Amino acid sequence: METTISKQQTINDSTESEIANAKPMSSFWQMAEFNRYGIMAMMLVVLGCMGGFAASYAAGNNEFKIALVAFPTILSLSFMLAVMPMRLIVWSSSIAIALDIALLIFQ
Repeated sequence: METTISKQQTINDSTESEIANAKPMSSFWQMAEFNRYGIMAMMLVVLGCMGGFAASYAAGNNEFKIALVAFPTILSLSFMLAVMPMRLIVWSSSIAIALDIALLIFQ
């Protein structure tokens, strides 16, 4: 039993058209997802150092400031451990680093 295909099947290379029509930020997030483990390693070092400095020098004995440093830092680290989307990891890490820097500046 022979089967013939009457129409010619073509495969469109949709990746080229998707790249051409992609928004600049979507290509950034695609690059971040591709380089996930390198970016997460750098963020881990920066988050750990900034959180440690902020907790030791800026927070002191104030429980509210320690919670302000610890909560976003631990939340970002748990997002990394859970392998959440990079967009969420980058934004939560940015907020944690911004809070650490703000506490260091405005002790």
